[in-house]
Amino acid sequence: MKHWLSLPSVQIALCVSVYGLVGYYFGVIAFVFTLPVFATVMKRPLFTLVANFRRTVQEQVWLPVHGQHYVFRDVTIHVLEDDDHCRWVSLLDVQKVIGITATQRALAHVYPGRVKSMGKPAQTHIRDDALVTHLGQENQPTALRFKTWVERNIAFPGRTVRKRLGIPTDHE
Repeated sequence: MKHWLSLPSVQIALCVSVYGLVGYYFGVIAFVFTLPVFATVMKRPLFTLVANFRRTVQEQVWLPVHGQHYVFRDVTIHVLEDDDHCRWVSLLDVQKVIGITATQRALAHVYPGRVKSMGKPAQTHIRDDALVTHLGQENQPTALRFKTWVERNIAFPGRTVRKRLGIPTDHE
């Protein structure tokens, strides 16, 4: 029974029914005098109901893209995570941020095994550690800011997950 009473919708229904019964038995004047009490009692369940609704909407919107959707200066960066919890950043999104610094073929030659096509539809992705290394060689201020952002938001959380799970990688 206590579980049902903790639900905001049940609390609201009980408050409204009690308020209605008070008005039914004591007349319309009772509505006027008990309105401040009714408003005080209804405040918490209504706020809880709105908060639950907001949290549910956020979960429905963000949970499907959790860990895949990042934004750097209004540019969406798509990130995929493989079975070893390595994060792969879309090369097209990187090129939107800093421009073309190297071709896919050159990056695949410089960073073997860390540039590959993946996702649906298939796009070229670069592993987070290779991206940080590549951006560290750039001289553009935007590239250096992007490198710092990638380290903080993509690479470091991925390394933390791998370390916590005890997954060794060839680049650490």
